[in-house]
Amino acid sequence: MNKKDINKLIEDLKKYDNERGYKLGYENAKKKLNPAINELIKKGEKALDFLHELLEHEETWSCLFALEIIKEIKSPISIPHLINFITSNEKEEYGDYCEEAMLALNNIGEPAIEPLFKEIKYRFEKKEFYTYLIGALTGIKSEKVYLFMIDLVRDYIENEEKYDGWFYIEQFIYNFDKQENKEALPLLKKLIRLDRLSNQGKIEIKSTIEIIEDPGKWKKKLKEDSKELKPLIEKFMKGENDILGGDIDREEIKKKMCTPDDDLEIQFKCHDCNKKQNIKPGLIKQIGVKLFEFSFENEIMCKYCFSNNIKLTKDGEMEIIFQGIGTLAGIRQGVLPMSDEVYIENKQKVLFKKSYNYILKRISQEPDNGELYLRAGNVARGFNKYNEAIKHYEKAIELNSKLIASYMNLVGMYEYRYKYYKIKEAKVTASFYLNEMVDLFRTQDYDPVTIQNKGDIIPFMGEMSESLGINIPELIKIPILPYTLNKVGRNELCPCGSGKKYKKCCLDKGEF
Repeated sequence: MNKKDINKLIEDLKKYDNERGYKLGYENAKKKLNPAINELIKKGEKALDFLHELLEHEETWSCLFALEIIKEIKSPISIPHLINFITSNEKEEYGDYCEEAMLALNNIGEPAIEPLFKEIKYRFEKKEFYTYLIGALTGIKSEKVYLFMIDLVRDYIENEEKYDGWFYIEQFIYNFDKQENKEALPLLKKLIRLDRLSNQGKIEIKSTIEIIEDPGKWKKKLKEDSKELKPLIEKFMKGENDILGGDIDREEIKKKMCTPDDDLEIQFKCHDCNKKQNIKPGLIKQIGVKLFEFSFENEIMCKYCFSNNIKLTKDGEMEIIFQGIGTLAGIRQGVLPMSDEVYIENKQKVLFKKSYNYILKRISQEPDNGELYLRAGNVARGFNKYNEAIKHYEKAIELNSKLIASYMNLVGMYEYRYKYYKIKEAKVTASFYLNEMVDLFRTQDYDPVTIQNKGDIIPFMGEMSESLGINIPELIKIPILPYTLNKVGRNELCPCGSGKKYKKCCLDKGEF
């Protein structure tokens, strides 16, 4: 077979590089071109110059088929062309084709190692991460590759800042099992314990560990999972809404939406110290229909420098989206879709993103209104502006010391900082405000504005006193829930802690 014959096969390969061919689809086009594809594979290195030219037209079927043919020929001559294809296309529209280039380099094996090392080192110096370049190298079993992977993982663990923002460790270690060396396990188990890894990253690393530990067991589990998921995937691909089958219990779904997932951790990055970390957000409220606009129940604070200048990472955003989808499907919980409009002062409807500016404007109109400062604190927390919220609550108390919700919010915030973020000074502040709150509550002369259920006050004080180790009279410490209050006898002591009988205290006032 001469060049003319090869040219004929190449022209056959390009036959469906047109609108008609793209409508035909990959499988049908390949089926029709299989004779030409097989002939070019048989021709081997003699066909490579022609095939390499096709790689310059990444939008075509012939380019994809050329990559598949090169993968089967396994010639070192193709190495620079394959590396160039990956670096030119991975971050572009036809980046998926790079997988074939990666597999071709895997097949070439040992001769590709040094050129790949050289290219990866160059890209790392520029802080560029090419997934398929990494996969091309780490998919080749070699002692040199293994040691390179081990050294880089060690450095990643010890020097976080060096890799922040551009390096994807879960993708880098993906092929560790290809090295078939169980000595990597202790290092991978140390890696998975890092707080800064996203949940998805930890899942990927855990999967790699399981494959290395017992490849047979992992393959069996994968087969079983695939069998179980197959009917669900088929339903989803057909556009069926009820992918889980059966009737949807809307009340149960709503309950799951409103119930925080106490085990859920989401990845954030501090923009002051540049450290990634996982934080428990509590209930997540998704505002409006826009993606990635969230409000969190818990304070989001850097565990290292205690800054509130901390934002979701891209991985964190996707984790919430997956959690939200799971909540709608009834298999997860803790993500509550909200209208992008919220009520301020229980009457004025305002866009969430404008709500803080609105309440600040109201304060400028009534600077001596303590209730407005209380509400401003509540709104500020929705934007994770906790230090500003503290100032608002303190101002509210200064203007109106009877606003018990201001004390309640301050106690809750500082107690959380003490218990979750381990800030010792926060315990002192929380204890101070709790004692102030208890003193106010005992007088029964307090303003409960913004508190939806006054029956929550006593349980809150009991919980906080126990958490902070504060000695409060036993009647206050009893965590009486709202549904138990109707069991209190008329002649029994009032659960508010006043020392009076219930019939002469809160029963007549309708307090509970």
